[in-house]
Amino acid sequence: MTLFELVKVALDELYDEGKAQHGASLDDKIKAKISYLAGGYRGLTDSSRRAISYRDPATRFAYVMKYVATHGDYVVQTLEALRDVNGGKVFSAESARLSCVGGGPGSDVMGVLKYLSENKKEPVKKLTCYLLDGEQAWADTWTEIGDALQSPVPINVNFQPLDVTKPESWNSQKKFLLADLFTFSYFVSEVKAFDKGGVVGDFWDKIFTEASIGANFLYIDNGHKEFNEFFDSFLRGIKDVECLYEDDNQWTTPRGSEQSDELGEYKTKFGQSPKLKSMISTRILKKIK
Repeated sequence: MTLFELVKVALDELYDEGKAQHGASLDDKIKAKISYLAGGYRGLTDSSRRAISYRDPATRFAYVMKYVATHGDYVVQTLEALRDVNGGKVFSAESARLSCVGGGPGSDVMGVLKYLSENKKEPVKKLTCYLLDGEQAWADTWTEIGDALQSPVPINVNFQPLDVTKPESWNSQKKFLLADLFTFSYFVSEVKAFDKGGVVGDFWDKIFTEASIGANFLYIDNGHKEFNEFFDSFLRGIKDVECLYEDDNQWTTPRGSEQSDELGEYKTKFGQSPKLKSMISTRILKKIK
């Protein structure tokens, strides 16, 4: 299945959820939420902005429709870069752990599953995934969708509420730190404005300090000097993490195998197409000691 086909499965479930809450007004709600998200993302560098809320199923539908397949393919492309850097494989064992920080929308886990389906030389026979996100409602979308996703390997998806600005939500969590692979897909740009008193830096310090030796980290986000420097500033003081690959502010599209035609029903209904071109920056990091 393509990522857009996988997204269609999630959208159908989200649409049913939204219908139960909003009834006949759902379509108008979704159109309004598409505009709400676009406006919110234009203001990500504004330190006085309010956090974007994904609580409403109409908002989550709008996000999945517009962004998840494309962002998922960026994860695939970055994993391919990691595979090449590693000499042919991303994972080294049959049982793998994945921690998706800010991964509630699902693009991270979908990208990893798509990568595994296309790379048969990977040894993974079982995948345990931790979705770490501040919006609990995302759990309904992804934790029970494993069968529908037609995963190439058995997958156990665990949702763990985590708000990077509230240390009490992550100080006591330990299992997600055992991951072989951490993904940060469009997460840093959403939290930068809320780094009050260095709390975001404290979170990064915990991850990079307590992650297992050999763990890899994928950073994929909006290509913007402010976000690049914000993330890189956390890395300068950390001696145990090596940058294997970096690329700044590159216009990127999904691979040619990904076509949005699968979403034709929703594209027609809402007069919108998924976002198919983005300026992104990437980093691939490794815990070396």
